[in-house]
Amino acid sequence: MSELIVREALGTRRFAATDFPLAFGGAGSVVVLAGSAAGVDAYVGLHEDQLFVQPDADREVLHNGVPVRASTWLKPGDVLNVGKSRLRVGREQDVPAITVEDGSAGNITAPPVISQDARVHGVDDGVAEPIAAVRFRPGPQAAMVRGFHFKPGKVLLAVFALVVLAVLWFIFTAVSIGVTTDPAAARVDIEGVLPTFAVGGRFLVQPGRYTVQASHAGYTAARTAIKVSAEPNQNFTLKLQKLPGILRIVVPEKAQVSIDGQPAGEAPMDVKLAPGKHTVALSSARYQLFSGSVEVAGAGEVQSWAPALVPNWGTLTVTSEPAGAQLLVDGEVRGVTPISADITAGNRPIELRLAGFKPWMTDVQIKASERATVGPVKLGLPDSRLIVRSEPAGANVSVSGVYRGQTPVDIELRPDIAHSIVVTKPGYESATRDIRLAAGESRTQSLTLTGIFGEIAIRAQPADAQVYVDGQLRGAPNQTLRLVATTHDIEIRKPGFVDFKTSVTPRPGLPQVVETTLLTAEQTRVAATPATIRTQSGQILKLMPLGRFTMGSPRREPGRRANEAQRDVEFRRAFYVAVDEVTNADFRRFTAAHRSGIFGSSSLDLENQPVVNIDWQQAAAYCNWLSEQEGLPPAYKKDGDTYVPVTPMTRGFRMLTDAEWEWVARYAGNGAFRRYPWGDALPVAPASGNYADKSANLQIQDVVPNYDDGYVATAPVGKFPANALGLHDIGGNVAEWAHDYYAVSIEAGQTAVDSMGPAQGKQHLIRGSSWKQSSVTDLRLSARDFGDSARNDVGLRIARYVE
Repeated sequence: MSELIVREALGTRRFAATDFPLAFGGAGSVVVLAGSAAGVDAYVGLHEDQLFVQPDADREVLHNGVPVRASTWLKPGDVLNVGKSRLRVGREQDVPAITVEDGSAGNITAPPVISQDARVHGVDDGVAEPIAAVRFRPGPQAAMVRGFHFKPGKVLLAVFALVVLAVLWFIFTAVSIGVTTDPAAARVDIEGVLPTFAVGGRFLVQPGRYTVQASHAGYTAARTAIKVSAEPNQNFTLKLQKLPGILRIVVPEKAQVSIDGQPAGEAPMDVKLAPGKHTVALSSARYQLFSGSVEVAGAGEVQSWAPALVPNWGTLTVTSEPAGAQLLVDGEVRGVTPISADITAGNRPIELRLAGFKPWMTDVQIKASERATVGPVKLGLPDSRLIVRSEPAGANVSVSGVYRGQTPVDIELRPDIAHSIVVTKPGYESATRDIRLAAGESRTQSLTLTGIFGEIAIRAQPADAQVYVDGQLRGAPNQTLRLVATTHDIEIRKPGFVDFKTSVTPRPGLPQVVETTLLTAEQTRVAATPATIRTQSGQILKLMPLGRFTMGSPRREPGRRANEAQRDVEFRRAFYVAVDEVTNADFRRFTAAHRSGIFGSSSLDLENQPVVNIDWQQAAAYCNWLSEQEGLPPAYKKDGDTYVPVTPMTRGFRMLTDAEWEWVARYAGNGAFRRYPWGDALPVAPASGNYADKSANLQIQDVVPNYDDGYVATAPVGKFPANALGLHDIGGNVAEWAHDYYAVSIEAGQTAVDSMGPAQGKQHLIRGSSWKQSSVTDLRLSARDFGDSARNDVGLRIARYVE
């Protein structure tokens, strides 16, 4: 029962199972009854979905006119008189309901009080059924003790009457239910608190909860819980599961069994299977694969099943001349000829062996249940055997013009026939032998081949390298080797150098020379690097040599400044340098609006003149743009509003470093380094570069005496001779922005390798003299200048690393 409806003068309320017990009575009760004194008159409780009433101590409650002192069941139609109120028990839409009638709804006629002894106990199921003790609140229970006189006749009559009344009560209050089983003949048992009766295939039971069990031989018992309500003609169904059956599989020989696709063991066998159809597959060595269906009856029944297996063998008969040869089928000995044997169907390799005769082999197609005959097979005499060896080994062997392998080689030959054996090897004279062998004879023939030699002179540097011929060490280079006239692999090795490899074929009477100079890995890489590259806009860059030198100038050098301290530098990372300075045309591909301006009446803005009036930041931006055009990573990155070098340096376009500029400017070859662009001494060599000359003395205060280069200001790039490395205007024309931050002096404690200059600074280096300079100090290649602002005599030259 999920809820209870209580109708009273104040309205209708619904109570859930968790609200029980409900107190009925005066003030303080859940349901307040008009005219009741304060406190509880009675409790209405719930036990196993059944309502009952429990009077409170010293309060009078009438149940259908009978005073009650203990818990009493309630059913639809019952009337309770509690105090001055009446409670009617009923049902509304299958929900129990209690209607309260009290003084607030009109006068109530009190029912006559029926004594306890006046009722026949057991007639009313509300009295007859025991109620399990439900504890609401503690209180004494008055015990009633009565005296009586024992009269047997009256007692028997009373007992009989009670039985009759109980039976009648059961019949008139019971519900008829039906229980259907599958199979229909199953035995049905109903278990519950109250008795049940089977009548005409149905059962009479009181409403309530029961357990129904069905059983039948060969089936698993079925058991279920049911709830019987007061509704008529209720039916319940139970289905019993049939027990498995035993399938006895009978086969003529052992077979692997698979049932419904799953391995089940080896037949013959008994297997327990669920009732129904099953697919059984059998696999055995001598029978064809079998698959069939079998219907298992189940219910513990034992079924014998013997499938008709189809033999998977045929009979093979073999005879031979002479007889007595051993027969092998699939490599297994089956007997000696003549023989008939059962052979599994299929393509079978068979072999006959007999001492003193050649083995005989063939394949035979065996069909199931059929006969096959082979023979008589005439066994041949055994072949003779020849083992050919040569010095050196690896020579080619031909028998009667047919190639048979390389020495050492084991050859079978037909007996009693002359065979011509020819042994050849490149670089050696061929050898021929005629051989006849008897049947079954075995012989070894060894031959020494005569070499054909030629001379190979090995010339290599470094002289302490090692020479290997065909993987064998042959000593140092600068020797002549006498080798057979076949192709040899020559290898010259030295740790720290790249191996030299070649192949050569000596020729008799024709000396040959193998000559090489081993290179280090770096030298090899540089050797493979293009000497010249070109940008998409046509700028040419040359690969510079690597090495080391002392940059700066000695203290006593005329014109030396304090910022020219000497220090050792080394270049290990290959780099390219542009042949010419960046022109106005080159720069305007990046910034079309740029103008280099004029000087006096001379233009600085012609297309082939070097770009000027750009600061270091503009030069860095141009290098990054050029890297982007060529698909290279940038060499500079933005740090706020300024560009700074990338660390570590990429192979993108950039300006020359301080050390690189001085290295390529002063380089003269053979370990010599220049002091000036034209050489090591003054005066300025004629037509050696664009400096402040006498043609510019009206605009420039100091000029080179008696020198005229033909240009007042900047000249077109490449108009003057290139230096030793092929670079134009490395001195003169315009000075060039360098990559480095400027510092007066650099730490000179140890050799700087591929130096990129100081990590930070405020101004940048400027290297090289310009068209405005003429002093000894400025024309020297070790002179260093600095700045950050644009000037009309400062441009740039591009460079980048190879890798």
